Amino acid sequence: MDIATVISVSVLVLIAVIEFIFLFRSRSCNEDVTDYVTVVPVFPEDDKLSLRLEFLSEKIACGNFRIEKILLVNYGADDGKTALCKRFCLDNPEAVIVDSEELEKILSEMFAIERIK
Repeated sequence: MDIATVISVSVLVLIAVIEFIFLFRSRSCNEDVTDYVTVVPVFPEDDKLSLRLEFLSEKIACGNFRIEKILLVNYGADDGKTALCKRFCLDNPEAVIVDSEELEKILSEMFAIERIK
């Protein structure tokens, strides 16, 4: 992998960890929770993807927080992980599978950020 890929993967993993921490904190503090955009990186070697998706499904189902959009970012996932993500998207209409190359464009559109060319 080149350095740009390693950095972007590291940033996505950091964002996912921070989101999970804040989701737990919000629940424990009984705060009124605002909508979130959740980014879940999907790697071929990720053995815990099904647990992450199950966790998100449970949290959505019990109404602990509202998620505006779930972005499942494909970083070369194999057929099994892709099928798992597609099933998750069928059960959760706010979820969508995106390629890593599309992520910047989608986030800039979601947050109305102008991209510098």
